[in-house]
Amino acid sequence: MSIKFDQTLGSLEAALNKSMARQKVIANNVSNIDTPGFKRFLMDFEKELANNPGLKQQLPLRVTEPKHINTSAAESWSVQRDYSTGLRKDGNNVDLETEMISMIKNDTFYNAAINQVNKKFAMLKLAIDGK
Repeated sequence: MSIKFDQTLGSLEAALNKSMARQKVIANNVSNIDTPGFKRFLMDFEKELANNPGLKQQLPLRVTEPKHINTSAAESWSVQRDYSTGLRKDGNNVDLETEMISMIKNDTFYNAAINQVNKKFAMLKLAIDGK
């Protein structure tokens, strides 16, 4: 049985990067809560993963230098604009409760990925130390 340590860490790194990107999207929405006419942005990469299992195999691919050509599916997940109408008269559709729920969900996902990274390194340390 071969251990695909690098592949697993690559997948976890991609998950952490996407979680950080989603956090920025949520923060942008919250920071524009009082901007008239602002339409919120959405980033749902779990849904994309569920709809396209082939992407899971491509997660370890990543750009390590700014001059590299971006071929990774993990780097191509999109951010969509939510053009739905809000309840506000100024046309803004950002709801603070919705954004806070998204932030908590994203934080939980990020912490789960960090815990997996910590476990991988603990196993590696155990293998090296033999204790």
